[in-house]
Amino acid sequence: MSSLIEKRVTIDEVARRCGVSKTTISRYLNGKYENISQETRGRIGEVIAELDYRPNRSAQRLKSRRSMLIGCVIGDIGSPFSALLLKGITSVCEPAGFQVMFADCDEDPAKEQAAIEGFVANRVDGLIVNTTGGSGESLLAVQSTGLPIVLADRSLMNCDVLDTVISPNYDAAFDCVRLLREYGYTQVACFSEGNRQIAPRLQRYAGYREAVERLFPAGTEPSLYEFDRDDPDDCRNKLLDFRARHPGERIAIFSVNGVTTQRILLAFKDSGLEIGYDYGLCGFDDWSWLQLAPPGITSVATGTREIGAAAAKLLIERITGERPASSPAVRREIPARIVVRGSTVRERP
Repeated sequence: MSSLIEKRVTIDEVARRCGVSKTTISRYLNGKYENISQETRGRIGEVIAELDYRPNRSAQRLKSRRSMLIGCVIGDIGSPFSALLLKGITSVCEPAGFQVMFADCDEDPAKEQAAIEGFVANRVDGLIVNTTGGSGESLLAVQSTGLPIVLADRSLMNCDVLDTVISPNYDAAFDCVRLLREYGYTQVACFSEGNRQIAPRLQRYAGYREAVERLFPAGTEPSLYEFDRDDPDDCRNKLLDFRARHPGERIAIFSVNGVTTQRILLAFKDSGLEIGYDYGLCGFDDWSWLQLAPPGITSVATGTREIGAAAAKLLIERITGERPASSPAVRREIPARIVVRGSTVRERP
């Protein structure tokens, strides 16, 4: 009979497997990468995963005088986007010995502020925030106390004092509309659950609007449809309104994110309209199921997991002092690309 209590893997074993010193492993776990080569870092990460090594956080806390806790505030935990973002965050934090605590604010600024206050009260070493955009003053006040904060995917409008990792929202939206124009669609509408104060939605709408005004014939007006996500019929009604305004034309929809795309697909199904030549569709968030939804949905792949990982790395650099608190805020942009599928076509099948 096997023992119910397995022998705990030690830092000595990790060091021996990697062929490095315990000090090097300790530096890696604390995010101090400056004297560790990329190859060695990769090897250490592989061995930690292989052995399922879990640092003794109590010892780490005593030695570093840190809590080894990171607070992460998520806009909507129910979105597939959030799952990918969290995978990226944990892929960096856990090997470095940090435990991540999550809070879902359900796109509510009041809940976001309460979550931030709760994490601060629990003495986290830093915060990663997928902000609603409505708690900017609170975030800046917390940062002024010396607690490191990194914004993941969503920036504060007109504010460059917090470390931020984002997608090229404006440019990718512009390129989506350019593609639709090149494919022969004569009218493009932007669909959203509501822009509110969420920076990516505002930036994507700005890119859409600029593209319509520059690339389409004079007099073509941008069309923004904001539907109520709590009303299952609202998106369908707005889709039918858009079609009724442009009878006989090839029309297309630009969706600001994956959750919006889900609602649009249901609206098309309920309306009996066929996506493709007559009714184009493209938008942000290239989730795997979009390959399977007929006829395959053209999407912007934003590197969501990479955004989470980059945000976590920036935060750990601030926590460990590798990037001093006095150094300027970093604004890092993760590349994106458009994946073209059957929902946007040049010619009738």
